Amino acid sequence: MQLSKVRFKRVRSFCEEDSGSATIESVIWLPIFAFALALIMNVSMVYFFESQMTRIVQDGNRAFSLGRLADGDAVQEYILGQLTHLDADISVATTISGGFVRTDLIAPAGDLMPLSMARSAFNNVKIRVSAQHIVEF
Repeated sequence: MQLSKVRFKRVRSFCEEDSGSATIESVIWLPIFAFALALIMNVSMVYFFESQMTRIVQDGNRAFSLGRLADGDAVQEYILGQLTHLDADISVATTISGGFVRTDLIAPAGDLMPLSMARSAFNNVKIRVSAQHIVEF
């Protein structure tokens, strides 16, 4: 009988003890927090690069509409030259018709993410940037 009381007391003491719980919680929550932070950083960098690509496409169209670039191929070369630092699989198409210059740029979102964590979830997502300007020359 005495032995069962001692065992019961030890089991109850073990269940009521909470020292070390902060360590266990941090081991559980820290990887989840790091993954969420990496995902937020990746998505925010995609939006940042999208705004850069928009500005560069608009600059290329504006340069052509003012006569600084000769043709659609020059616009595409200018845009791709400005975006070489991204190391992404970027495709650019420029059309000139009816007094307008239009450029469409497509880049995979996964290529724009700096961290490889959770990049595979965005491999099929394409970022599309388009701009159209009136040709003034």
